[in-house]
Order: sequence, then structure tokens, then C-alpha cells
Amino acid sequence: MFVGRADLLALVDRLTDVSRAYSGETRPVLVIEGCGGSGRTAVLERAVDAWQGRTPTVLVRPRLLDDDGASPVRPVLAAIMLGLSLGAPGYSVAFPRVVLAQIAISLQTGDLDPRKSLEQLNKALNTYNSRSELLGFVRGLANVAGALVNIPVPEPVADDIAKVIVDRLHLSRWMTRRTWNKEALAWFGHQGRQRALKPEEVLLGLNTQARSKNAAIRRDVDDLLVNALLADLRHSLAHAGGRPANVLVLLDDGDTAPAMSFTGSLLRVRKALAASPGNPDSKLPDPLTLVTTSAGALATALSSRPAHETGTGEVSGWWIRMPLPDLEAADLVEWARNFPGWNRNFADGPEELGATAVARAAYKLTHGHPESTAFVLGRLHDEPNLVGDLDELLRAEEPEGPVERRLLAAFVRGLDASKHVDDTLVEALITLSAARNRVEATALAPLLPAPVGFDSELFTSATLWSPTSPGAEPSLHPLARYLGMRALASRGEDETALWRTVFESLRSKVAPENRASRLYYQRMLGESDAVAAELADLLPELPAEEWLALFDAVVAMPDPRARDVEQIRRAGWPGTRHGHVVRLLGVIPAHDKDPCVTEWSVRKKLRSHAAHSFQQLTEHLQGQDPLPFIWRAQRYGGRRDELS
Repeated sequence: MFVGRADLLALVDRLTDVSRAYSGETRPVLVIEGCGGSGRTAVLERAVDAWQGRTPTVLVRPRLLDDDGASPVRPVLAAIMLGLSLGAPGYSVAFPRVVLAQIAISLQTGDLDPRKSLEQLNKALNTYNSRSELLGFVRGLANVAGALVNIPVPEPVADDIAKVIVDRLHLSRWMTRRTWNKEALAWFGHQGRQRALKPEEVLLGLNTQARSKNAAIRRDVDDLLVNALLADLRHSLAHAGGRPANVLVLLDDGDTAPAMSFTGSLLRVRKALAASPGNPDSKLPDPLTLVTTSAGALATALSSRPAHETGTGEVSGWWIRMPLPDLEAADLVEWARNFPGWNRNFADGPEELGATAVARAAYKLTHGHPESTAFVLGRLHDEPNLVGDLDELLRAEEPEGPVERRLLAAFVRGLDASKHVDDTLVEALITLSAARNRVEATALAPLLPAPVGFDSELFTSATLWSPTSPGAEPSLHPLARYLGMRALASRGEDETALWRTVFESLRSKVAPENRASRLYYQRMLGESDAVAAELADLLPELPAEEWLALFDAVVAMPDPRARDVEQIRRAGWPGTRHGHVVRLLGVIPAHDKDPCVTEWSVRKKLRSHAAHSFQQLTEHLQGQDPLPFIWRAQRYGGRRDELS
């Protein structure tokens, strides 16, 4: 089920629907960014459902190509041509310029001199005036790129695709002569920018340059091909019979080399055309809306061009960088309610764990991470008793290992354009999960397995690491951090020694004035009594809100090694200021931060301790405002448990 993302889908609609958004202006490229498992592809699939049949729409998946971008035939561009050729009711899209370019690229001129090469080109153009010959040529393109396209016909085959494209060219009347349509061929001479070149020479140059290994030359080829694609779209939709001049291209796996080449080329071409206001195509609107996905690498590659991060506000510039947020808690409730049978009691407690409560339990674990949420909700539906034991759910063995390893691997898979899970990076991510933020994580670089270093996307990814609040240092996605710390706590033959090595490395690099980080790492090293003593001493000195903010930072993550309830609640400590802080250091992270603490009687006991200790600390404030502590006590005292 697809939930959430309403604002993002509305932005795609605005960029595509020219009647509501753009009147002749070039639409920005929309780059949807998200970490592994964030549901980037699902957004594109939803957009296909919304626009397919209303306007020419195509979804291209370059990852299926297994290509490094070195092919002379640009498969992404060919796939876009194939998909858009099917058009939509009222639209008839033809690509004579793109087909001409592909014919030129396909020629095997070898070491022929210019005169003989020109003869071979003219011969090829005459040959492909034959419908049967052209069908065979386009069928070859379909075999190369057809698998990348989400084509809106059942079980598409190369013959079907080729016939549609050739029929479109017939309708454009360019095959009524022995030579190609003069307008399409002549275009290569001016390329929409008032140039004065010989079209045949341009096509012959394209043949040679398409096979070049030189990056600059290949960029020139990409730009010419994309320019031809835009020209074909402009001229086709200029005769769309009163329909809006809009087409939608959805490009998944935007960090792959072929996809990045296409996106970068589109932006360069648009910028060049905008700088040539007198070009022959300037009177025709640019109809293309491009939406692509990325884990962050694409934005880095495009950083030399103007970009805008936006939510629902105005859009402008050449491209828009749109972060893909996690799902909201309300989205999970809606999702869960679509599962049958969650309106009965699943737990041995007084509360009914219906769809809402189950969704809250799942949200506390996944923080709305879409792929993990889908898996967890599905597993809880199949095994409802696991609602009270998410620890068992995470430890359950699958063919590829424990569930918690599978969920963690999704974040690493998202860093690789080919969606490959590198086990070395998974192990490195487990180590990095101990750090509070990316800056402090650099202290762990010496402990990472080779060849992972500071240049790894594990450090640089803006989707794996993000600020939790304005101005805050980027930290790991909370689900990745929690799962990583669980794995760290059980890694190797001597788990205790490894755990201490990691956290001592982090504590050793903390600046003296960074009290929150030092106390957090000290607590994770099992020194809660000393941490409590320092916090207790600060209680009468700091304003109540400042003390609570420091306390919250110290208990930001649960210690996955603390599983015994009696140990967590630190039974036996006296009711002193120090004793109450000791108890809160165990109770609060377990109750508030550990999603695996779900059993109702345990949570009720922890809430009771939290309410009592916060209330008792008001007697030790020595003139400080007690209200923040009273409000904390009321938060836990007597409330109905909502697994949150």
C-alpha cells in the first residue's frame, strides 16, 4: 500500500501539468533524494499511475542495464524514446531526429576517408527509408533498451515497440521521399542555436565521437542527442491538437552512470538554449518534465548548477533537490488499518492492541522508514503475537541472516547505484552506529575495515546522515543507528571488549566542553553511577530546562545490552537525588527509546518509576523552576500506554 508523500506527488503534478504551473517556461528537473529503502521508486510508480494515459509518460530503470555508460548507443535516451513513442490519447510523438542520430551512430565507418564515409551515410539513410529495414533497426534499439522501460501495454515485445515508432514516423510524412525529411536532417546543421553546419558532417562526427573514451567528447555527444530529443518533442507536441505540451519522464536509479549522463546533459542543453534566445525552436515550449531519484550522488555531480531545496513553496532554477522524508505516524496507522483482523486483543494485557497500537509499535521501531515499515507491519500481521516481542521479530532467522541484518543492509544497498549490498560496508556501518553524529564518527575511522575511509559514502551520504534539528550535526538514520548498535553489542567472540574499544575511542576524542557527548559515551561504557553523580551535582546549578535538555542528550539511545527489568530500574537505590537520577538513566531510555520494550506490564512499571523520580527531583532544585520536572512527571504518571 502507498501512503504519505502527498506534498511530493503534488509537486510532480505541478511540474507536469502546464495548465496549472508552467506556461512555456522550462521546467526544473526534480531530484528526489532518499536513503536506502526510503521508497524512491514507489513515488515514481505512483506518478506513472497518475499520469499514464493522460500525457506521454515513461518510467526508465537504468539499473537493469548493467552498463557503465560507455556504450555508443545511449540506452537511457533510447528507452525514453521507446516509452514516449506510445504517447497517450490525443498525442502523437515522433522522433525523426533521434532515429537519424542513432542510425549515424550505428554505422561502421572504420578507417574510411571522409568521402567514402559520406557515401556510406547516404546509403544508410536511403536504406532506412524502407519500412522493413527501419523496423529491423528500431527493433534492435528495443532489444537494447526496451527492458528498461515501464511500457503501458501487456507483455511488450520488440516488434510491437518498433511498429509503433515506425508508424509515428510514417504519420510525420518524412518517408514519402527517397531522402529523409529536410527539416529533421537540416536540424543537425543549426541544432536550435543558429549554427551554420553541414548536417551530414555533424552526423558523421557523431558516429566517431560516440565511441570516444574522452569524457568531454562523450558529453558533447550526449548533449547533441538530448537536444535532438527535445527538438522532436517540441515539434511533435506543437501539433497535439489543442493538448498541453507536456511529457513526463521518470528516471529511477538516478545515480547510475547512464542516468547521470542524461540528467547532466539535459541541464547543459537547456542552459545553452536559454542563452540563445533567437534559436529556431524558441517559439515552441520545452515540454519535458524529468523526475529522477538519488541517494545523494547526483546532487553532488550537479552542484555547479543552481539548485533549490523545496517543500511545497515556489519552484525555480534548473533543478530542485527534494529530500524524501520518512512516513509519519499517521501514515502507518492508515497503512495498518488496511490489514484485516487487527481490531482484537493480541496481548496478555488489559489493552486492545488494534491497528493504531500496532502501527505505533512499528513506528517506534522503524521511525517511518518505508521498506522496514512494510516488512514489520507484514510480519506483525502474519504473527500478531510478535507485537509484544519485537526483539524476537528482529532476531528471527531468514535465509540471508537475521531480520535485523536484513533491515540494516537496506541502508547500505541504497548507497550503491546497482543496489548491491557490500558486507564490508555493513560491518563499517555497525561500527559507526555508536557515534552520536557524523563529526564524532570520524574518531572511529581507524576501526573500520579496509578499504572504508573518510571518502566512503558511509561518511559523505546526505541521505544516510541528516540533521535532527536546525543547526544540529548530521546523525545516522535512527533505525540504522539502533540496528547497528544491536549488532555491535553482539559482534565477535568478545563482545564486551569490542564494545568498549568503540566507545572508548569515541569518548577519547570528545572535546572537554562537550559535556553531553562525554556523558553519553560514559553511560554506554557502563559508568551510569558516575554519570548520575555528575548530573545530580548539576541539578541545583542549571536551570531546569537546561538540565533536562542535557539529560535527554545523555539518554538519546537505549543500551541494547540492558535487557533485565530489575537492572534497568536499578532497584535498591535509596531515594536520594543521586538515586533518582540513577534510576532515570535506566528507565527513560528503555521506555522511551527502546522499541523492543513493548510488554504492557513492564512499560507500566517503568512509567511509574519515571513519574515518581521526576516528581521527587523537584525537591532538590534549590530555587529552580520546578514546572518542567512536574510536567515530565505528569507525562508518565497515570497515562494510558500508547507504545510511544
